[in-house]
Amino acid sequence: MLAAVLAVAAVACSPAGGSRALPELPPLPERLPERAADRGEEAPFREAIVALTGAVRGEVEVCGCPTTPYGGFARRSALYAKLRTLDVPFVAVDAGEMLVKGLTARDEVDRRVRAQAVLDLAHTAGLDAWAASPVDLLPGGMEFLRSAGALAANWSAPPASFGAASIVERAGVRLGFIGLAGTASDVKGSDAVAAVAAAKVGEADAWFVLSSADEATNRAVAEQVSGIAAVLATEGDRLDEPRTTNGAPIIEAPGRGRYVTLVHVFLASTPRALEVVERGIWKDVATYRSGRSLAGGGPSPAMDAEAKRDHERLVKRSRGRNYAFVETVPLGSDLDGDVGTEDTLDKFHAAILGSAQAAVAAPARGGYATGSACGGCHQDRLASWAFDGHARAIESLAGRDAASNPECIGCHSTGFGRPGGFADLTERGAAAYRDVQCEACHGPMRGHDGRGSVHSQPITEATCRACHDEANSPEFEYRTYLAKISCTRVATQRTPDAP
Repeated sequence: MLAAVLAVAAVACSPAGGSRALPELPPLPERLPERAADRGEEAPFREAIVALTGAVRGEVEVCGCPTTPYGGFARRSALYAKLRTLDVPFVAVDAGEMLVKGLTARDEVDRRVRAQAVLDLAHTAGLDAWAASPVDLLPGGMEFLRSAGALAANWSAPPASFGAASIVERAGVRLGFIGLAGTASDVKGSDAVAAVAAAKVGEADAWFVLSSADEATNRAVAEQVSGIAAVLATEGDRLDEPRTTNGAPIIEAPGRGRYVTLVHVFLASTPRALEVVERGIWKDVATYRSGRSLAGGGPSPAMDAEAKRDHERLVKRSRGRNYAFVETVPLGSDLDGDVGTEDTLDKFHAAILGSAQAAVAAPARGGYATGSACGGCHQDRLASWAFDGHARAIESLAGRDAASNPECIGCHSTGFGRPGGFADLTERGAAAYRDVQCEACHGPMRGHDGRGSVHSQPITEATCRACHDEANSPEFEYRTYLAKISCTRVATQRTPDAP
C-alpha cells in the first residue's frame, strides 16, 4: 500500500514527458567524536554538591510578602541537613554581602545584633566558607569581619591580612575556595587576578572563587587565572544564568537568601574550568538525587537500580572532563520544622524588640496619634484608606502566625520601634497601631491641629522603599504604586482643610 502511494506521488510530481533528475547532495562530513577536543588529562572520578548563597543581606527569616514567602536560615539548615544524607560530599558556601540588611537598618545596634545572628545561624547551618564584601564591614569593621572568618585574597588590613583561601575536604574530595571582595575605600586592595592566582596554595581537586566583586573583575579572574573551576558570585543588577567565558564559568546566587543554588560537580580530570551542562545524563543524576533528599524517603528499588546505571554511564562519559549541573532550589514551607535555629532566632527577636522599646521610650517631640485621630478631620481620606491594601497589612502576618515577630511587624504597622510609637507586640498593645496607617507615610502627627504646629512629611520614593524593597516588592515602581493608593487620589481632589 505504501509503495503504491509513493509511486502515485512520484508520477504526480514528475513533469509530463519524463522523469526529473534530482540534484546530487553533497557528502556529509565525517562524524567527529563527541567533544573530543575538550578532553583533558584523565583523573579518578570524584563528585560533590556545592550549595551557594550570596547577597543574603541580613535576611534572617522568611521574606517575600506579598508573594510566596521563601527563605530564612531555618529552611536553609533543613535543606542542608537533607542534602548531607546523600552519599555525595556536600559543601556550603556564601559569595558575600551576607551580614547587613541594606543601609536602612534601624541603627548601629541593630546592624551588630543582626550580623551576629546571621553568623550564628550560618554556623548552625554548617557554612564552610564565605567571602568578605564592603557592606559587611558596617557592623564591626575590619577586625570583626576578619575574626568571623571571611575570605578576601585581594584585601589587606594591617597588622594582619584577611584569609585568602580555604580548602574543604569531604570524603576524600578536596575543594578549594578563594575569597574575592569588592573594592572599599577604607581597605587596601590588590590586583584581583594576581591575588587569586597567588591564593591557589595546596592540593585541591577543584578551585572555586567566591566573589562579591563586580562583573568586570569576575570575568577577568575567570579568563586569566588558570585552573579555576568556576567563579561563584553575588548577583549583579539582575540575576544572570550561568555563563561561559574564555575560561571558567561564572555562576551567580539569587539574592536575599530565598533560594539556594546547587552546583553538582562531576570531576574526571585535573583542576580546570567546569563545563556547565543543562541536560543529559548529568542533569538526570543531579536532579534525581537532590529530589530524593528533598522527598525525605527512598525511592523504589527499580528507581535505585536505574539511577545506578545512569551514574555508571555518567562516570564513563565524564572521562577527562570536569562538568557541573546547576539548579536553584526555593526555600519553601516544605522545609519548615525544628532544625536547631530556634534559640538563636529567639535571642535575635529579643534583641530587636529591646532596641525598639528603647527607641520608643526615648524623649520625642510629638509622637503617633494613630489613624483614628486623623479621621476626626479627614473623614473622606480615612474612608478611602479603608479600601486600600495598606489597611489590611497585618492580615498577611496573622495568616502565618508572624504578627508578633519584631522582624516583620515594622512594615505591617505604624510607628513600631520609633520615638513616640509602640513596641508592645501583645494584641492589646499593638491594636491601635496595626496596619499601614496615615503616619506610616506622612510621619508622626500627634499635636497636629491644622495650624501648622506639626507638619506632615511628603511621601517620597525613599519613604516607600523602606518596606517595598527588592525582597518584598520586587516589581515596585514608585509612580505606578503611588497612583494606586486610594487616599492620595482623594487628597488631590480635595481643597485644603479648614483650620
